[in-house]
Amino acid sequence: MTQNNHRQIQTGREEYVTIIAPSLNAVMGQFRARGLGAQGFTITGPAVRHKFAFAGEHVSREAKRGPMFDGAAMVAATFRRVVSP
Repeated sequence: MTQNNHRQIQTGREEYVTIIAPSLNAVMGQFRARGLGAQGFTITGPAVRHKFAFAGEHVSREAKRGPMFDGAAMVAATFRRVVSP
């Protein structure tokens, strides 16, 4: 089973979605499964491996100590669309 995060953020006239998964194939599979291309989203830059850490205050102490995704490097890709007024 793949781990996926899909978060949509709207800033003014633009909307962003970042998909995180173990591989580029899994990222693009989610892009297609969610119909993001049909909704006008395009990739903003390279889809590359990242290591993630959470810096928020509203999380348990245990989660603050450890990296996200058990320390595994994950592929992240951000997609953007312009929102019509």
